[in-house]
Amino acid sequence: MADFIPALPVSGKWSIYENDADHQWNPGGKRLVLRIPLESVPAFCQHLMNLADDPAKHKEMEVWDFDTKENKTYTAIAAGFNAKPGKEDNDGWYGTISPQAHKAPATQPAGTVTIQANAEDIPF
Repeated sequence: MADFIPALPVSGKWSIYENDADHQWNPGGKRLVLRIPLESVPAFCQHLMNLADDPAKHKEMEVWDFDTKENKTYTAIAAGFNAKPGKEDNDGWYGTISPQAHKAPATQPAGTVTIQANAEDIPF
């Protein structure tokens, strides 16, 4: 089995919170909170971009469009993070954010474009 190569230098954490009864927008509901250490923010963004660059990681998803007031289908990536059943702390149900590093497959270069400009066309 290959060694685990983490995508992030420092693991993050996700939590599912129970909102208080007096919560402003969703009383008594739940919300997801991601905590990414500052040292890992650039690597987390790069990990998401690597997933976006790999068509094998694309999935169709349906989401609510607030402007049109209807469901729409979009192409998305699924970034999943593990949790053990019943793992709770003061933040509620939680798990770590420590994804395996992922490299998108190489793409073919688009080619070289040559642009010739007339010296009179250049404004400086």
